[in-house]
Amino acid sequence: MNINIDKWISSYKVRAFNWVDGKRIYFNVQYYQSGQSIEKPPVWDRIVFITGNDNGYRLVNDFIHTLVENVARMQIKEGIEVTLTA
Repeated sequence: MNINIDKWISSYKVRAFNWVDGKRIYFNVQYYQSGQSIEKPPVWDRIVFITGNDNGYRLVNDFIHTLVENVARMQIKEGIEVTLTA
């Protein structure tokens, strides 16, 4: 299955696509302040990977709003790679 998402969900810029390893989905959530130009870096930027199985694709396609809200609340330390398994 192929995923290619690049859109605003709530107040977050969201990007998702199949990762180059063919086993995971890259999922990026960015937050910009109200009125901030998207030409400038976001206030924060969080990246997680999601397992590329049927449940992972369902999570991204059917529960994307909940996924975005959860990733937005995550505290991810710099340099740490997070993979969510559904």
